[in-house]
Amino acid sequence: MKTFQSCLILGLVAAGATLSAASQAPVAAILDKATDYVCGYIREFSTVVAEEHYAQGTLGAGKSEHVELTSDFLFVRPLALESWLTFRDVYSVNGKPVRDREERLARLFVNEQPGALDRATEIAQEGFRYNIGLKERTVANPLIALAFLQPGYRDRFDFRLDRLDVVRGADVWIVKFKEKARPTILGTLDDRNVASMGRFWIDGASGRILQTELETSTGDKVMTIFAHDERLELDVPVEMRDIAWLNGVAITGSASYANFRRFGVATHEQFR
Repeated sequence: MKTFQSCLILGLVAAGATLSAASQAPVAAILDKATDYVCGYIREFSTVVAEEHYAQGTLGAGKSEHVELTSDFLFVRPLALESWLTFRDVYSVNGKPVRDREERLARLFVNEQPGALDRATEIAQEGFRYNIGLKERTVANPLIALAFLQPGYRDRFDFRLDRLDVVRGADVWIVKFKEKARPTILGTLDDRNVASMGRFWIDGASGRILQTELETSTGDKVMTIFAHDERLELDVPVEMRDIAWLNGVAITGSASYANFRRFGVATHEQFR
């Protein structure tokens, strides 16, 4: 949802320093900064569409399958909600167009047309049929773990510091999380609980989220890496990797994101 080699002696020294620092760092202060960051992020990253290239394949015994999807991926916060939603609109499968290339998702939310949410959901569901195995891969969302840091969700989790990741930055902390509340945020189609756990990479000074990893009690996994986008002047998801399981078969996904652009609330309906 990386391995690094170094001199053994230096590695042991760094590990000792990291564990010592982690035992003293205030996890609550780091989480508060991360929550403030996410709340601001939702406001700023709420009218954005990106181009997603998403490859799916199967691992293990049996017939091998592979599909490559290209989609508009929309990040939006509807007026009636306090958090954002994501919608995927597939327009190319294995390099072949499956619909006209148009920004039909984004246009729904220019001045937020009546019924925009329902229509966006219908468009996203149209694309489910191209997925391998599980048709509704709802966990395959690059922002899903980030949402757990919102104020309304944080109390549902236990958090603890793991260590500093000095490769990512001098003040980048790995924070582990595990869902404790029931019913769980995620669930199966037949309403069974699906607990979430994982890790955040958090910049201690700013609360910025550099990476998220989510694993569920059903074995699904999602990892997202963020990087700065100069056009938006925001960190954006640039890579997502996921694993889903169906009847003992692992279905893997690898997505990259590019061409982030805002769609404005404007009467002339021009996208920039």
